Order: sequence, then C-alpha cells, then structure tokens
Amino acid sequence: MVGNYILGGGGFDSRLMKEVRDQRGLTYGVSSEFEPLQQAGPFTISLSTRNEQAAQALQVVRQTLQHYVQDGPTAAELEQAKANIIGSFPLRFDSNRKLLSYLALIGQYQLPLTYLDDYVRQVKSVTVQQVHEARQRRVNPAALHTVVVGATQ
Repeated sequence: MVGNYILGGGGFDSRLMKEVRDQRGLTYGVSSEFEPLQQAGPFTISLSTRNEQAAQALQVVRQTLQHYVQDGPTAAELEQAKANIIGSFPLRFDSNRKLLSYLALIGQYQLPLTYLDDYVRQVKSVTVQQVHEARQRRVNPAALHTVVVGATQ
C-alpha cells in the first residue's frame, strides 16, 4: 500500500503523475491500485489521453513501472508517502459509515481486531527495502495486459 502510494496511488505526489502528466502533459490524471481480494487480486494502472498520444503515454507508464520495480523508491519518496498516509489516516474513519467499512474489511480479511490501532505504527515501520522487495514479488511488468478503449490509430 505504501509502495503503491509512491507509484500511482498518491495523486499528484506519485511517480506516474509526475512522469506522465507533469513532465510530458500526456494526461490529466493517472493512477495505480491493487484490489485486495481473498486471493491475489489485480493491479491496475489507469489513465485517459488523446488518441494520438496514447502509444507514448503507455510507453511512459511502462518505463516508469519498470524503473520503479527495478530500483524501488527513494528514501525521500518513502518518507513523503508515509507522512501523507499517516496524516490523512484519521480522515479515513471520521464517520460511522467509514468506520463500518473498516470493520467489514477487518472481518472479511480476518485482520486482527487491533488493525486500526496498529495501522500508523506499521506504516511508520515500512522501509525502502521492504517496498522494493514487495514490488518485485507482486508486480511483473512483462506480464501486463493492456486494455485500450476508444479509437486507435
């Protein structure tokens, strides 16, 4: 989760956003996410772009992912991600509806009842090496499936 924040889950802070949007202007937004399921779930990267620049945008996404899997995050990226995740954590359950979603998550995945209490401590303890190793275990850039919706050239 921390590693995905750095790659594409962190909005304007993410590598994908910096590479595809900020540096090249190929999209308004790009993101990545893991979908947690009982078994290994999908990892997706999503963006919208103009038809004539779709190939270039996909190439930049693939290169960014490849570099991230190979090299891992920087210490600065990790610290920024952890600070944002920890700082925004209380807002994730600031209503009964949001809290109920977390309780359902705890039940569905049989997480410890101390999950919400342990969350910040566990995020703080994540290291660059852990993110790098997890990304190498979980994401294989060579095994990506690309879905393009719209007219192609």
